[in-house]
Amino acid sequence: MCLHKKISCFYYRDRNSKDSTCDLILESERKQFPVHKNIMMLVSKYFKKMFNIEMKEKYEGIVKMLQIPHQRLANLIEFIYSGRIKITEENLTDILDDAEYTELEALKEICKTVMLRLVSTDNCLKLRAYAQRYNLDEVFVKTNQEITTSFAAVVQHDDFVQLDVDDLSAVIKLRNKTCEEAVFTGIVKWVNHNPLQREELFVNLLSQIDFNLMSPEFLAQISTEKLNFQRDGANSVKVGNKVYVTGGWNDESGRSCEMLNLEKPTKWNVLPNMMEFRSYFGSCFIADHIYVTGGRSQHCDDLSSCEKFNIYNNKWMRVNSMWHARAKHGTVVCRNSLYCIGGYDGRKILSSCEQYNVWSGVWNEIAPLNQARKGLACVVLDGNIYAIGGQGYRGQFLSTVERFNPAIGRWVYVASLKHARYYSSACVIRNKIFVFGGFDGEDLTSVEVYKPTSNVWTIAFEMENPIDGATVVAI
Repeated sequence: MCLHKKISCFYYRDRNSKDSTCDLILESERKQFPVHKNIMMLVSKYFKKMFNIEMKEKYEGIVKMLQIPHQRLANLIEFIYSGRIKITEENLTDILDDAEYTELEALKEICKTVMLRLVSTDNCLKLRAYAQRYNLDEVFVKTNQEITTSFAAVVQHDDFVQLDVDDLSAVIKLRNKTCEEAVFTGIVKWVNHNPLQREELFVNLLSQIDFNLMSPEFLAQISTEKLNFQRDGANSVKVGNKVYVTGGWNDESGRSCEMLNLEKPTKWNVLPNMMEFRSYFGSCFIADHIYVTGGRSQHCDDLSSCEKFNIYNNKWMRVNSMWHARAKHGTVVCRNSLYCIGGYDGRKILSSCEQYNVWSGVWNEIAPLNQARKGLACVVLDGNIYAIGGQGYRGQFLSTVERFNPAIGRWVYVASLKHARYYSSACVIRNKIFVFGGFDGEDLTSVEVYKPTSNVWTIAFEMENPIDGATVVAI
């Protein structure tokens, strides 16, 4: 039976007459609304409990409804007396909040009916969250059905990246097995929405995917998306959900810059060229800019010059040069400073290292490496800089690894690699250092992993093809 049919027409007319018998005031934001206490108790468990137990409101003529804005309270009272209320997708959550707070079960029931009618691909994630919050089982079932039916479209909506990891896993389980490619795309999009907090969840989320159900074309696309230019001695950085690749030894690519959006990994986008040709240089991201340091010119001169790229206006500008020309060096960001490690200056292999303050624009020399090295891999883990492998001043390939703590200001040796590696590639994944390939007289396929807690390197796996001089980022 509709709620308003339970209420005598007398009370509805009486409330609006100048001789009203209303005996209670509901107040919100200094607006007062006269009502009948017995009507409030009849329709709302909230008011029934208020006036049946020892609460101060039981003896006062005014109840302050601090949680409900005055216009919403007016609409709520109108519903209680007449059964009329306008519910839209925009005000639905407010009305549900008010119905839940005042324990108006009849209003919740009407909201449920409206929600069942509104469920669509565009809003099913949002309405699913409402259904969970307000225990609306029928709505929850219907939103789940919509997700299953339209999974590929659902993951494209902004609500998808706002899910917490538990809801994300629950939603992923609702898809049918023809949607694995959409699941992969959705997971990448979700992780890249907040990479600092979500990167470590990536592997576990991918374990929910059956890669056997993906098409060979899709697998090829996500694993071998091609650059616009061939590059040797290029460098790359990952910023949010985008990968930037710059420079490299090629007549066309030495100044060029490209960007791949990981949410739509179908095309590398060409960006403005660097100011100078560079190969075998360093790069990193800090303070909204991609910095490139040193490298080798098209005339085989080793460079001390540096420049930076603003990722918001897509413009390059020069910054102060390093103290020393260097190529095949390491460039990293650690504790809000930029560091350039080792390398080659055109005459000798370097042990020198420099620190750059991006705020003052000043370079300073820091403690040198224990062992001069070029073609090293360089990463930062737990606030420490690691200089990995490379080639020594006698031309020998190195397996040694050094670690620099900026707070202490000196380099110390840690465990050596299993294999000497010149011009290998490295990145950090889940608090471990991974080193890929390299050269020790021949190109290597092995990948080593380092755990700082145990100070041990182990062989993680073998790659299908050997690589050296590649640039890698962790996604």
